Amino acid sequence: MRLFLILPLAALILAACASPRERCLRAATAELRVIEDLIAETEGNIARGYAIDRRVETRTVLELCAWPTEEVLFCTRQEPVTRERPRAIDIAAERRKLADLRDRRADEVRRAAAAQAACPVE
Repeated sequence: MRLFLILPLAALILAACASPRERCLRAATAELRVIEDLIAETEGNIARGYAIDRRVETRTVLELCAWPTEEVLFCTRQEPVTRERPRAIDIAAERRKLADLRDRRADEVRRAAAAQAACPVE
């Protein structure tokens, strides 16, 4: 159980140890990663013929908290749950959006390359 608590903490500590160059490179490509994720999502929507809306909801979970000698105690906790629902899309509009995203990606690749070139060398 403790291992599950230690691993995320270790990952955060290691991420904080990134060199200034690594942080600069990651920052230079942040917008490019967002655009690539949007391209992948749009391509998936076109391939499926519909979009998937994701919404995080909270549900209450009842748990056994303690079991003293004479009474049983229950506790509640909130737990996030992701719900997915299909949504109708206009395929032609999605194709136009995809073309626009690909154009933006080409511009962003050039901008990111220039920003990466300006990052400090270790």
